Amino acid sequence: MTDESVSRDPDIAAEIQYRLIERLAASERQYREILEGLPEIVLMLDAEGRIQFANEAWERLLGFELPEGDDSSVISHILQEDRRKWNELLAAANTIDDEPSDRLVRFMAADGRALWMNVRIRWLESGECVCALEDFTTRRRLEAELVKSQRLESIGRLAGGLAHDFNNFLTIILGNINIAQAKLGGSPVVNEELEIAAKACMHASGVTRQMLTFSKGGAPVTRSASIVELVKEAAELTLRGSKTRAILDIDETVPAVEMDVGQIHQVFGNLMLNADQAMPEGGTLTITIRSGQVPAIGSNEGDREAVVVELRDQGVGIPLDDIDRVFDPYFTTKDDGSGLGLTSAFWILQRHEGLLELDSRPGEGTTVRVSLPVGSATEDDRTDSGAAPAMKGKARILVMDDHDLVRRALQAMLETLGHDVEMVEDGEQCVDRYIAARDSGDPHDLVILDLTVPGGRGGVWTMEKLLKINPDVKAIVASGYGSDPVIASHRAYGFTGRIQKPFRIEELRKVINVTLGCSRGEFEGG
Repeated sequence: MTDESVSRDPDIAAEIQYRLIERLAASERQYREILEGLPEIVLMLDAEGRIQFANEAWERLLGFELPEGDDSSVISHILQEDRRKWNELLAAANTIDDEPSDRLVRFMAADGRALWMNVRIRWLESGECVCALEDFTTRRRLEAELVKSQRLESIGRLAGGLAHDFNNFLTIILGNINIAQAKLGGSPVVNEELEIAAKACMHASGVTRQMLTFSKGGAPVTRSASIVELVKEAAELTLRGSKTRAILDIDETVPAVEMDVGQIHQVFGNLMLNADQAMPEGGTLTITIRSGQVPAIGSNEGDREAVVVELRDQGVGIPLDDIDRVFDPYFTTKDDGSGLGLTSAFWILQRHEGLLELDSRPGEGTTVRVSLPVGSATEDDRTDSGAAPAMKGKARILVMDDHDLVRRALQAMLETLGHDVEMVEDGEQCVDRYIAARDSGDPHDLVILDLTVPGGRGGVWTMEKLLKINPDVKAIVASGYGSDPVIASHRAYGFTGRIQKPFRIEELRKVINVTLGCSRGEFEGG
């Protein structure tokens, strides 16, 4: 059929026109279905920036119906702070080869949330423009969390090095304070002042441990200890000088619990600080300690015996919408809060196989419940706490530490305790001196090894060498890194004892007495 015949037959022309319209309609429906199915928002704007078309993603993501009339201006849905950037993106579209690297613009959703949109704009010859808005809110949040995580990791590495140096100096200060106390024989003239200085050294070390605990998250160095005394001390330190009054309701007969004293002290310090800040005009913090139970983690043994500490304040409470988010990192309801206190407490208790529960009502205060498993007496516990057997005679002790002033402080402390001491700087010197003493017939009874020796052989390497020389070698590992796995599981590395810097002369005496007093006849308790 020729074009001329078609033009002469109106019915055929009408049929062809109908089919063309049908195809165009089908094509339009297909493209509309594609647009509606896209996860991104697609907008058609006129030259004045008014919305002529929006796909369903507009309502799904932002919660608005398609605006009409004066409300159809797209810029009215953009945060005031980002409107300049939006206009710059409009002006830059189709005018440069490379798209702007920063295309994120915040749109305001119907529920008040600010959503980050990755914007792509293309002008058409008709003077209209097509905009594609990809929701980048979640991705931006995750990127921000990654940056925070990397920052914390960097802080952790920095804090680790600072903690090592800081605790070395505290060891020097505390050691000399203890030596002065021993020389003065408990003189009432200065003993109180020296004891205050000694306690301040221990609390200063706790400040470093708090940062290390969150940023590095090391395994707890646990021992069986009294939670009652710890809670009392935390309340005294945290609430001193505040308007909050602590009321203690304590069952003094509760058993000891298995804990890292420094980390659990941090937990209660954070919780009590939160309670104090929730009562800016003052109030009462009721602290109860009772025996209870906690579910056993990762076993079928059922509930374990535990000590339960409950802190109940009279503060403003936590909004119901926030109650499920209070343990999230960086979430805080305080203007000057970091959002790390409850997160740190939660993870510390997780690593202790304990439990942290929270109940709060706006205007009615908050109750926090901490449950910690009861401790069991182990050989490690006896090494770290409790009375140690007194030694008869003196021991020959070889000390390895890279810091000259620390070596001097340790030597003075050990000589004050009545021992013969030899000092070396690194692991290689330690091994050579140990072999020489053995070959001369005057071997060392004990070796004290610093865990970390920058630029030299540290405690783990030295211990491996000593065990090959003498499988029965007695060695104590000393470190300012409280979260190091060697300190947490020292026996797995061959050490018979451990001590964390800074330490008192009494702690040093105990660990030496237990390490040697239980293993050699001439050092048995008398």
